[in-house]
Amino acid sequence: MKIKHAESKDFSLKKGKTKKIKTNKTTFRKIMDFFIFIFTAAVLGYGLVTFVVQTVDVIGPSMEPSYHDGDVVVINKLIYLFSDVKRNDVVAVKRMENDDYFDIKRVVALPGDEVSVASGKLLVNGKLASDEYLNGDILNKGILSSPVKLGKDEYFVLGDNTSSSEDSRYQSYGMVQKTDIRGKVVYVLKEK
Repeated sequence: MKIKHAESKDFSLKKGKTKKIKTNKTTFRKIMDFFIFIFTAAVLGYGLVTFVVQTVDVIGPSMEPSYHDGDVVVINKLIYLFSDVKRNDVVAVKRMENDDYFDIKRVVALPGDEVSVASGKLLVNGKLASDEYLNGDILNKGILSSPVKLGKDEYFVLGDNTSSSEDSRYQSYGMVQKTDIRGKVVYVLKEK
């Protein structure tokens, strides 16, 4: 019986050593899992901001009363990969060389539409367009003194506050190409 007891002691010593090594491996594994989690979160966060959503500061009064100077809005960058731009969508328009700057404007006419202004009112395809978003009559017609026909992939955008908005009415701004539309405003994150 003494021999069996000695073997039993030897077995328990081996078990103790194995347990200690497993503990070190478990601690190392937990540290590695933590770093993998942080790396994955950083990659997903970067991807989310780069490809899916972005915050944009509203600058100036051109979108009042819908959005005010100082508001922060969230744009969905993927939406137009899966759906068409629709009339009255509020969009982020890329118009300058700086990648950090977007104009926030409302789409009032789509490709193929004819746009004009008569008696201060917006006409699309000869019919009175909904003016529920426009803040007053359009006093400055700009290029809309005569009807303008939009081409393929061209959109006509206006600021809701037409008396204080640089938009498609002006030659320097012009029609917006679909490639210039970087996303749709989907949420107001911070109101002024």
